[in-house]
Amino acid sequence: MITPQGVADWLKLATPDAVVTTCTAAVVAFVGDLPTAPREADGETWTAQTDLAATMLAARLVRRRNSPSGVEALTEVGASYVSRYDPDVARMLRIDSFVPPQVG
Repeated sequence: MITPQGVADWLKLATPDAVVTTCTAAVVAFVGDLPTAPREADGETWTAQTDLAATMLAARLVRRRNSPSGVEALTEVGASYVSRYDPDVARMLRIDSFVPPQVG
């Protein structure tokens, strides 16, 4: 299960602020309700894959707070965007349009 400090570490922040804590709680609730998210044999504990995906999702939500239109930075080369969709997170949590490969 992810923690606000784990998300802050992922974002290279010294300590989690209120936004990190709120986003982490929202992601824990969201992932906890997903029937598709990989879990350990006991069904309650998240796998390392689910933990990483949840951390990445929470970090993306935190980064989007300062970029409601998706623009994170403007440089001389152009705009840098925060993606609304992360295929790695979708694959690890088995959500959205991701379908695992099947044989037969």
